[in-house]
Amino acid sequence: MSEPQPPEQPTRRPHPLENRPQPPAEGQQRQRINLRLPAVAPYVTYALIAINVLMFLARAFSPDVDQDILLWGANHGESVLREGEYYRLLTSMFLHASIFDMFGSYAFPNALHLIFNMYILYGVGLSLERVFGHLRFIIIYLLGGLAGSILSTLFGGLDSFSVGASGAVFAILGAEFIFLYHHRVLMGAAGRARRNSLITFGLINLLFGLAANVPGSQLRVDNWAHVGGLAGGLILAWFISPIFNLRAHPDHPGELLGEDTNPLSKRYWVVSVYATVLVVLVFIGVLGARG
Repeated sequence: MSEPQPPEQPTRRPHPLENRPQPPAEGQQRQRINLRLPAVAPYVTYALIAINVLMFLARAFSPDVDQDILLWGANHGESVLREGEYYRLLTSMFLHASIFDMFGSYAFPNALHLIFNMYILYGVGLSLERVFGHLRFIIIYLLGGLAGSILSTLFGGLDSFSVGASGAVFAILGAEFIFLYHHRVLMGAAGRARRNSLITFGLINLLFGLAANVPGSQLRVDNWAHVGGLAGGLILAWFISPIFNLRAHPDHPGELLGEDTNPLSKRYWVVSVYATVLVVLVFIGVLGARG
């Protein structure tokens, strides 16, 4: 009598990018293969940089103009949660540290806040928008930045004022990490090195932010905006970032064509759920501040 056979285990469906190319046979030279990915011109990145720079220049005309714009658009817990000025959650993302000091004189080192954020936006945004597309990129930038603004409002204190694109910038950094992780087989060692550098950058900023909270420190860092923006970028990109499947290019022999297997049109429900969660968080904050 034969022994019963154990049931067959279901086989895992391999990811399209897990099919590693076979190494060349002995004596055979490696053949370089070009990879073509759908790409767009990074107009949104340029527009975001322009808006941030123009807002900074507009405030530099005079200390009075600077103060008026800051008081109107900065993220301020009491104004948002108790007075219903919700627009501040968005406008604060396009304002940065004043170029004036407390005496109304120019303090050019203050421009480093803008320069640092725009440098990262330029360096990461140009490449990320090309493969993400305009709409996917702006969704992650704005909704990720809003997550940072909301967490800053909820946990930063009702009396604190906060400005800066840091939350949105951290959102696209998180999106880049997820994109590299989704394509870790394709990117290989270069992608792994870039992921490690992103992790290192995040840890350094976290430690820098913790140091700013030490009593007596002159640093002012909105840690909650960084954390919220990063979390928003990671969550959104996990669901809506492009995932490319490679196949032979139909018109260019010897080249590979990347096709997006995760189109945004199938992920709008994720964006809707995410936005709803942000609204609920604001509502909870309002109840807590007015209760």
